[in-house]
Amino acid sequence: MKRLILALGLACGLAVTPACMKQATVTAPNSPQTQALNITKTLADSINAAVKAGIALRDVGKLTQANNLVIQNWARSAVALDEQIATELGSADPWSIQKTKILAMLPGMKVPTISGLDASMAANLTAITALIAQIQGQLQ
Repeated sequence: MKRLILALGLACGLAVTPACMKQATVTAPNSPQTQALNITKTLADSINAAVKAGIALRDVGKLTQANNLVIQNWARSAVALDEQIATELGSADPWSIQKTKILAMLPGMKVPTISGLDASMAANLTAITALIAQIQGQLQ
């Protein structure tokens, strides 16, 4: 019995016969919801990185404690909104309803404007702003 299974396995693995071939399935591109969800995951990671960078910059004297608190408080609310968006994307609502609900949430994610930031922190916040715009673009 073992020989038969081994022989069939080898024959199927080595021979290219119609019985051994599987038809390739063509998958559709990611749905708009999946694409938006992937962007929100990247956004959450970027917000987390900005908070960590803010703490590091504060510790070396390149960011004031007040500015660091502004970033941290904004990040807390932005992460909560990001989680709401992810929850909505996972809901059973039709895409048209999801888009409307998420577009209504996005203004709350506006990145704070802080003058005199270190160039690396400014770049982090600019990247976050671009991700938010990318989510908006995905919804329109």
